[in-house]
Amino acid sequence: MAHTIERASNSRAKCRGCSGKIASGDLRFGERLPNPYADEGGEMTHWFHLPCAAFRRPEPFLETLSSATDTIEDRAMLEHEATLGITHRRLPRLNIAERASSARATCRSCKEPIAKDAWRFSLLYYEDGRFMPSGFIHAKCAQPYLETTSVMARVKHFAPALAESDLAAIRAEVEAT
Repeated sequence: MAHTIERASNSRAKCRGCSGKIASGDLRFGERLPNPYADEGGEMTHWFHLPCAAFRRPEPFLETLSSATDTIEDRAMLEHEATLGITHRRLPRLNIAERASSARATCRSCKEPIAKDAWRFSLLYYEDGRFMPSGFIHAKCAQPYLETTSVMARVKHFAPALAESDLAAIRAEVEAT
């Protein structure tokens, strides 16, 4: 089962990393996995935008990137982010940055409640070919939990609607530790 990087032949595929459509003609990463629903084995392909693959599935992405024949824009950035995800094992869990809608969530790092309207990161685990929600951490707990403060590329990618002032506030909290 060889993973692949190829151009999308149509725009029917949905990215497993961000749930957005993959446009026809765009480069995409295909992670090939055993099909649990096939009677005689077989495989299935999970499609990702290239940045989503670098952020969420760094190991298979880097394996495949080394043999890619197409010209890939931002190749150095994608390689860097995937390498960060391998170096810091919890970093691929980072999902989105948001303000807490209530004060009911508890931080997975410091075990303290996350105050209403405080910046937090939601986390995802990858299990059996699926991303499962796994709680939240304070933005200020990024360093102890994720073991790095290099999170802003992921924050910008997975929460594109955030204003520059929001990104600055998140960056300040993350780097304050």
